[in-house]
Amino acid sequence: MKRMLSGCVICMGLLLGGCASSEEDLDPSRIDYQPLNSDGAYGPIRTITDAETITQLDRTTDEVEWEDQPVPIERDPDVRATFVYTPDDAPERSLDFGIWYEEQIIGGINPKDSRGELTAELVTRLQAIFDKSK
Repeated sequence: MKRMLSGCVICMGLLLGGCASSEEDLDPSRIDYQPLNSDGAYGPIRTITDAETITQLDRTTDEVEWEDQPVPIERDPDVRATFVYTPDDAPERSLDFGIWYEEQIIGGINPKDSRGELTAELVTRLQAIFDKSK
């Protein structure tokens, strides 16, 4: 009986350990984005698939200090970006961001439950990446 119980405990531990895989170490497989045009409408959805650019964008968002506060800006973001993650053993997941260059803020779009302040350097970096990828 003890063997059976300890076997069950070990199996449950392995099962829970396997299910608890973290996406923190997973880089996005692609980034879809839409820049806001001067006429106030969003352009077509563009996709970044270049691994180096994706890594650079992912690391840029890691440098942001995030707060669990809503985005305080009423106007549309300058860029809407979706980071798409495709884990080997799970369904595709995505994170939607809005980027406001002038206000130096990046934040969640739906729901608007988190935001991060950007330094001038990060704004310049993001603008260069999204403008280059047009």
